[in-house]
Amino acid sequence: MADIIREIFDSVYHGDEDQAVQAARKALAEGVDPGRAIDEGGVAALNQLGEEFDRLEVFLPELMMAGEAMNALITELAPAITSKEGRHQGKVVIGTAKGDLHDIGMNLVAIQLSVNKYKVFNLGTDVSVNEYIDKAAEVGADIIAVSSLLTTSAYYQEELIGRLEAEGLRDTYKVIVGGGPITPEWTRKIRADGYART
Repeated sequence: MADIIREIFDSVYHGDEDQAVQAARKALAEGVDPGRAIDEGGVAALNQLGEEFDRLEVFLPELMMAGEAMNALITELAPAITSKEGRHQGKVVIGTAKGDLHDIGMNLVAIQLSVNKYKVFNLGTDVSVNEYIDKAAEVGADIIAVSSLLTTSAYYQEELIGRLEAEGLRDTYKVIVGGGPITPEWTRKIRADGYART
């Protein structure tokens, strides 16, 4: 089992999408827990690349290729991840903020929420404030989760909360925010209910 985790790690680390898909299929065939394959294989590879990027040992093209391989891995493994038995803890509308196309971290969060008994409605990338509010109303969401990797798109996290307040909906939803540049200070400033860096 350790061999297949290593194979997944290597495929993501080296940005090999085809190998990531093959490794994911092999992991499923061998009965490896898909959540473990993602965390110990793919996420571990991205974490190592992130550390090496900070030390200027790898550069943006390597990160982008690894991101594509990670997306391929998640796409292959996500259908095999089933929610734990029992009633849902709540409904979550999640996506990345308007103008932001970075979805790897957001997709990982969506999967983890789903596995932990939340009903998740993943809106994907480049999601407008209107789309969050409309979808939350449509499905009776408890939580709206907005990810932003770009500082320019983080503004829409603040706009969402402002709109909810202006429309008398602020007490209807908890709003959680996250992403690389998002800090506890920003979370307090925009009056969000929760925050996670990863």
